[in-house]
Amino acid sequence: MTVMDNQGRVLKTLQEPPSKESLAAKAAEEERQREKAKADAEQARKDRILLDSYTTEAEIDLARNRASHALEQQMEIARSYIASLAKRQAELQKRKAELGAKGLPPAEEQDLDRLQAEMEAQNASLVQKKQDLDRVVARYAADQRRWQEISEKQRLARPSAASAAPAK
Repeated sequence: MTVMDNQGRVLKTLQEPPSKESLAAKAAEEERQREKAKADAEQARKDRILLDSYTTEAEIDLARNRASHALEQQMEIARSYIASLAKRQAELQKRKAELGAKGLPPAEEQDLDRLQAEMEAQNASLVQKKQDLDRVVARYAADQRRWQEISEKQRLARPSAASAAPAK
């Protein structure tokens, strides 16, 4: 819409008031831009931490190996403990079979139940440690991929920055 004076000269042009839909679309776009900026800032923060933590890919491999080795040792200890529990359980079950109808004394019967419960708990712990190990390996693999991406970007940026600088 245009505002004119008495002689027909344009004094100012007024825009139509924005519709609710266009206002909502603009607000949604601004929100999307804010979210993207926030995500970009968070990624930059994570990248800085990654680059501050590791100077080479070999360091990432070493850290992964240390973390996974500790979990593997814990898993081996749990397996050994489960094996000893199973051995004790087998001994008690053999004794129970030998005694026949008389059965085990109550204390040994409780021990048999306790052994079964402990074996189940240890097996659950073993499954959890395996999941932890898988997460550790995946996290370090992701860190290594991201480190490679960042390093490649930096490598590609260096020659162009050097060629842009004037020679002395």
